[in-house]
Amino acid sequence: MVKIMTDMSADITKEQAEKYDIKVLPFYINFGEESILADIDYTPEMFYEKFKSLENIPSTSQATPDILEEMYRSIGKENQIIHITIPANSSGIVNTARMISSQLSEEGFDITIIDSSMFSYGIGANVVAAAEMAENGVTKDEIVGFLQERFEKDRVYFIVDDLTTLKKGGRIKATTMVVSAVLDIKPILYSNEGKVEAFAKVKGMKRAIAKLVDCIEENIEDPENTEICIMNADCPEKAEMLKKAIEERLATKNIWQGAVGPIITCHAGVGVFGTYFRHK
Repeated sequence: MVKIMTDMSADITKEQAEKYDIKVLPFYINFGEESILADIDYTPEMFYEKFKSLENIPSTSQATPDILEEMYRSIGKENQIIHITIPANSSGIVNTARMISSQLSEEGFDITIIDSSMFSYGIGANVVAAAEMAENGVTKDEIVGFLQERFEKDRVYFIVDDLTTLKKGGRIKATTMVVSAVLDIKPILYSNEGKVEAFAKVKGMKRAIAKLVDCIEENIEDPENTEICIMNADCPEKAEMLKKAIEERLATKNIWQGAVGPIITCHAGVGVFGTYFRHK
């Protein structure tokens, strides 16, 4: 049987993981000298509260090779494994996974590593879809083909309201932050081959949301039947604004809403929100 595995960056819920028997690799979150191993029980809401009380930005790091190997051995004794990971540009877990899976292949384990090239529920939506396919008896090769097509075609888009965390993390220049604050510029970022790049810079939140809906309308595969995913990091009111804007423009009611987890929030801060949808 095929089993699907991912990591905390996919932002799937505990309920989804349990329903589809998806194994989720934990990540370390480092708060100065304190490190915690965040697994599926460590909710986004728990992280938001801690994050807002901190002076310094926490960092993330991959789980140890021993943890990963133990999970592979436990799952792979009687199953084929498809492990869908955070992009290699963002974490060393991809290379670690490939190294360990290669070693275990000599013992007969069947493990396929897929670099998602995306973030948050852009990974998670496809992890869930893959798990549903596996549950319905779809072969490993067919699932891998589906995932490779989705990760090649699709993108995740985020609007960053407050650039403070990106500045502290060294991801933008101080001058960019000042200009953005003075002119009320809202950057729209997107995933591009595993990297986070600027998609557009728009003045004002309403215009930024309208621009994002433009992007959805232009690129979505099937507006009436395709699920549109909306994610937010402790800013449900912005997610609701985006939801209403989508519903006003597109003939869809198939909208899923969820939380941006600790991995992306560490780099973009609370207040970031975005969308994922299947592209043409």
